[in-house]
Amino acid sequence: MRMEGMDGFEVNTDSALVNPDWEAFASEHNRRFGLVISYLKSRIRGKAYDNQAMKLRIGRQGFYSQSKRFPAAFFGDTVPPEVAFVSSEEAQAAVWEASALYRSGEAQSLTCVYSEVEPQDVFFGYRVATSERYEFGMMRVGLPLHLRVMIDAEESVELLGAPCGVLIYHRTSKGQHMILKASGRRQPFHGFEELVD
Repeated sequence: MRMEGMDGFEVNTDSALVNPDWEAFASEHNRRFGLVISYLKSRIRGKAYDNQAMKLRIGRQGFYSQSKRFPAAFFGDTVPPEVAFVSSEEAQAAVWEASALYRSGEAQSLTCVYSEVEPQDVFFGYRVATSERYEFGMMRVGLPLHLRVMIDAEESVELLGAPCGVLIYHRTSKGQHMILKASGRRQPFHGFEELVD
């Protein structure tokens, strides 16, 4: 696999989490995504904003988020995002808008992590097709520890300032409310689905 010159790509494991064969999941996921996740992590040597449930790294060469309890849930992008610390009211408004975008069909996926206890209180929603979606868990009213929404609208949405891209809300371990935005989409890394054994 050639990694040099791969500027402008994203790694999103959402589709691999939709109805997987759980018996083969770990080995298949590592085969498909292990190398590129390791590469992206080594490339993004930025500041850590971890909380109880999620790892979040932000650097000059991009960012990534990864679940601590379920590391297969990973998203990384090779563009430096816009980052802002906001009030709890602004954070709640962004979370509500992200949920509304997903429900209206203007977002491809929505991931919310509400707690770090076992079993984790999470919501994961993914649009498989225009009228078909896969959902796990329940959305909650309160602020999550971490939310990621993949926006894919026809026109610019106020929350992102663009028609497509990713928005992350993240509560730091110190209780700060962070909003991360990366408008546009990079070349998606699909994993090694076509490998011949």
